[in-house]
Amino acid sequence: MMIKLKAYFELTKPRALVVIVFTTCLGFLIAETRSIHWLSFAYLALGTAVAAAGSLALNQHLERKRDALMERTKFRPIPSGRITSKQALIFGWLLMLSGYGALWLLVNPSCSVATMLCGFSYLYLYTPLKYTTSLSSFVGAIPGALLPIMGWIGSQGRMELGAWLLFTILFLWQIPHALIIAIRYREDYARAGMRQLPVIASNFAAARQMLVHVVILVPTSLMPTLFRLTGWTYSIAAAVLGIWLLVGAIAYLLHENDRHARRFFVSLSAYLPLLMIAMFVDTWLTYSP
Repeated sequence: MMIKLKAYFELTKPRALVVIVFTTCLGFLIAETRSIHWLSFAYLALGTAVAAAGSLALNQHLERKRDALMERTKFRPIPSGRITSKQALIFGWLLMLSGYGALWLLVNPSCSVATMLCGFSYLYLYTPLKYTTSLSSFVGAIPGALLPIMGWIGSQGRMELGAWLLFTILFLWQIPHALIIAIRYREDYARAGMRQLPVIASNFAAARQMLVHVVILVPTSLMPTLFRLTGWTYSIAAAVLGIWLLVGAIAYLLHENDRHARRFFVSLSAYLPLLMIAMFVDTWLTYSP
């Protein structure tokens, strides 16, 4: 029984789930400039967690055959035989629909619709496109960039300028993040038939794309201050984090080795939560009574 429960738990990709809920909740907190509605926050976290867990389980169902071909995924619950394909399908849909329903009833319908858009674009646009075109990285950036939007709409009930800026920042960040993962697991991706840029072209081509998007990301990350949505505390943090990211992207482009790939991956992984935390802290310093 415990082995089965553990397999279902693994089906939800717990580490990815934590990142999804964390990013969504930060979007909510950034939008709550006056006072935090803690009950709405709790409902948002719960609904997002359940819906995202379902999406991640369905993703494993869709990719079960490809997962069996890759070293890093062949021990997942479905390819390892601990969960059947049908069980994963039912489990995923039950969780996803329950999460959407909870968000609709307990937060607001607009938040639920944004979460649906995130889940379905991830499952039925990005996932199949990974095997047909390297442009899938751009499509995959959309559901990732929708996460703070879900939180913002959960707070305000509508899209606002701050939400659009968050979407743009996350969209630009998603591209190098997806590419550096593809670089690090290039052989696995090739074995599974994924047509990511490092697989169909070269690591150097991917490195150039990463650098281009980081160069665009750095000034874009300063736009909340330009539009007076944040103060100088945030802009200083954004500039420092942006320079750190830029140095990492240039270092990998020049050296193209595993050590610099790992360093750039770590800096990318740390950049986004640190940037959003800086935005949250700054908005509360700026708008708190």
